[in-house]
Amino acid sequence: MNTPRRNLLIGRGERLIQDGVWTQSGRPKPEPYTLEQQRSLLVPILDRLSSVAQQTAPEVAPRGEIAAKLTIHPQFLAKSYFPASLLSSTGLRLIGSRAIEVTPRRMVRDAELKAMPTATLIVAGTAQQFARASELLQSDTLSGAMTAQFNRLERVEPFQALDRKHGLDLAHFEGWAETVLHASFDDRDILGAFVLLATRLGAAVEAGRARTVGGLTFLPMRVEPQHVSDFVRGIEDFSHLRALRNMPLLGADPVESEGAASRSVDIAPALPDSPAISQDLRAVIFDGGFTAGTLPWVASFDAAGVPVVASELPHGEAVTSAFLFGAITDPPQAVPAPYCNVDHVRVLPSNSTDLKVSDVIDRIIDTLQAARDETRPYQLANLSLGPRLPIVDNDPHEWTVRLDDFLSLGDLFMTVAVGNDGVQGSDLGRIQPPADAVNAFAVGSSDGNHPRSRRAPYSCLGPGRSPGLVKPDAVTFGGVRGSPVRLIDPTSGMIRQQYGTSYSAPLALRLAAGIQTAIAQDIRPIMLHALLISRAQMTARIHDQTEVGWGVLPESVDDILFSAPDEVVVMYQGMIAKGQPIRAAVPLPAGLATDERVQVAATFAYRAPVDPAHPVSYTRSGLEVRFQPDGISSANFFSKTDFDAEQSLRQDALKWETCRHKKRTFELEQLTAPSFLIRYQGRDEGAGDEDALRDPVTGSLLPTNEQPSALPFALIVRLKVPNVSDLAEHVLNQFNVLAEVTLRAQVQT
Repeated sequence: MNTPRRNLLIGRGERLIQDGVWTQSGRPKPEPYTLEQQRSLLVPILDRLSSVAQQTAPEVAPRGEIAAKLTIHPQFLAKSYFPASLLSSTGLRLIGSRAIEVTPRRMVRDAELKAMPTATLIVAGTAQQFARASELLQSDTLSGAMTAQFNRLERVEPFQALDRKHGLDLAHFEGWAETVLHASFDDRDILGAFVLLATRLGAAVEAGRARTVGGLTFLPMRVEPQHVSDFVRGIEDFSHLRALRNMPLLGADPVESEGAASRSVDIAPALPDSPAISQDLRAVIFDGGFTAGTLPWVASFDAAGVPVVASELPHGEAVTSAFLFGAITDPPQAVPAPYCNVDHVRVLPSNSTDLKVSDVIDRIIDTLQAARDETRPYQLANLSLGPRLPIVDNDPHEWTVRLDDFLSLGDLFMTVAVGNDGVQGSDLGRIQPPADAVNAFAVGSSDGNHPRSRRAPYSCLGPGRSPGLVKPDAVTFGGVRGSPVRLIDPTSGMIRQQYGTSYSAPLALRLAAGIQTAIAQDIRPIMLHALLISRAQMTARIHDQTEVGWGVLPESVDDILFSAPDEVVVMYQGMIAKGQPIRAAVPLPAGLATDERVQVAATFAYRAPVDPAHPVSYTRSGLEVRFQPDGISSANFFSKTDFDAEQSLRQDALKWETCRHKKRTFELEQLTAPSFLIRYQGRDEGAGDEDALRDPVTGSLLPTNEQPSALPFALIVRLKVPNVSDLAEHVLNQFNVLAEVTLRAQVQT
C-alpha cells in the first residue's frame, strides 16, 4: 500500500509580498463632555496641583516637578486621540501611564454607563505648568483641537504615595527593596536626587547598580527591616518614584520545594559518539552551572562576578540535558546526536543573597550583549529561572523589560519558563517574570505529550500583561507527580526524574533547534516563534487559553516540517516599516475541483521595541492586519483572544499583540484574490518611533531595510482543502516563486 505523500514546508512566501495601500475608515466621534463641564470640574483641581507643586519640598520634587494623573475617557483610547497639543502647550511632561478601569460620567451618544478599561497618563509638571493648564482651559480663544483634548479627560488627580506601593509588604520585608523611577538616560539629575534622599533615610544604595530601559530606571537598595517603615514614609512622596516593592525570591522547581527524590535507579542509555548535527548554530543556557568537561557538546562558563561556589549545578545540568537529548522514553531508545552545541553560562547564585536578583539579570544581559558586540550573537537561548512573584499589570519587572529591550532586534529566539506556582490559583499562580516578555517565547508544562494533554497543575497561568495577553505562548511536557520527565544525568550516568517548567522550556527550545538544523534555508528567530505557534494544538472543549496559551507543542520536528496531502504551509519572513504598508498574497490555486470549504489559518509574529513606562500599550509599535478575500474588501479574520471579555480589553488592543493566530473557514468562491494587508502602526505616547526617512533629493521613502523603525516579522499561512491530495502541486505550479524548503539533515526527536 502506498504511503500518502506528506507536504513539506514551503518557503519564499515573501516573494508574494507587494506594496499595499491602506485606507482609513470610520466616522467622527462626538466629545463626551462640554467645555463648561470640564472647566467646572478640572480648573479647581489644576489650581490645587499648582499650589501643591509650589509648596512641595525640593528634595522630593526635583526640578520643582510633582506628578499627576490624567485619566482618558475610555472611548478615546486610540492613538489618534492622544492629547499631544494639550501637553505641549502646557509644558506638562508625559513620564508614564497605567491601565485602570473606570465608569465614565457619561458615554458617547448617551450609551448606557458601564465600567471600561482606559489609560491614566502620568505627567510631571511645575507649579507654573499646572497653572498654565488651568489658564488654557479657561481661555476664550482655546482652539478646537485643544478643546477636544480637554473634553476627553475623565479626571485629573495627584499621583499619590499609595499609587507607588503596589507590591510592598512590610510584614514580609527581608532587607532588599526594588525601586522604579520615572527617569530616562537624560534624567540623571532625578536619579541623583533620589539616591541622595534614600541615603539620607538610611538606605544602602549603589547608584552604579541603576539600570535604565526607556523611560524607567530600576534601582535595588538595602534597607534594614527595623527601619523600613521610617524609610517608606520618607521616600514615598518622591515625585518621580513609580514603584516601591519587596525584592522577590528566585523561583524553585516543584520537585525541589517538595524535597522529592530526583534520581531513579535506571541507567541512562549510551550517549552518541558523534558531533552535534549543526556546528554553526549558537545556543546558550543561563542557569546554575555545568561541570566542565563532562560532555563534549557543552562549553561551561561562569558569568563575570558570579560567586565561586556553584550551588545550583544539578538544576543547570538537568536543564542542559533536556536541551541536548530531550526526554528519555521508558524503555529508552537510542539517543541521537544533539542538534547543536551549547554554551552553559552559570549566573547563579546571587552575590550576597538569593533575594538580590538584579545581579543575575545583569549577568544574562551582559553575556548576550558581549556575544552580539563580538558579531557572534547567539541564535537560541533558554532561561529556566527568574523572580518568584506573579506579574503585575501596571508595573513590568526589570527582568521583563531588559529582556524585551534586548530581544526587540529579532536576532535571538529565547524560551522562558513561566514558573511553578500554578497551584496557587489565578492570582498568586499567574505567570512570573520574565515570562511576560512580549519578545520571548514563554513555555508552560503539560501533563503529557499528546495534543489533548492538559496543563500540569504546577504550571503558572496566564494571561500575560497587555499587549502579550496570550501567555504562556504554548505548553509541552514537563513531567507531573507520578509521571516525571526522565532526563539523562551527565555526571552519574543515571536517569534523573524531575518535573517543572524549568524542563519544558529547554524541551521547547530543542524543538526550535531541530527546525533550524533540519532546514537548509535561512530561518530567522521570529520565524521559529511563528512555526511553533502555528503547530500548537488547541482543543476548545478541553483547553483554556489562560492555561495552555496557543496550545500543546508537537513532540516531533517532523510534525512541523510536514503536513497532510490536502494541506500546505507557506512561510513569509521580512521587515516592515512605518509608512510602507504591504500586501501578502495567499497562494490559493485556481481551478480546484472541490465542493469543500477552504480552511485558512494564519500566524503573525513580530518583534517590537518597548517602552516600559507605558504598560497600557508597552510596545512602541504594532501591526494592523486586514484579511481581504477578494483583494479589495476586508473580512473579519483575527478576533481577540478567548479571554478578552474577562479582561475587558481596549478596542484597538489587538494591533499591539506581537503574536496572532487564527483559523477561518470560507466558501471557495469567496476567495477570489485572498491576501493580508498589513501596516506598521507606531504610537504617540511615550517614546515615539522615528519618522519614516525619505531620500533628501527625491523625497521618496527609503527602502525598508534603511528605515530605523523597521521591525522583523514572520507570517505562516496554512491552507487546507479537504480531499485535494495534490494541493501542494497546484500551489507550486501556479505560484512558481515559491519552493519547498530543502532539508539539510534527517532530524530525529
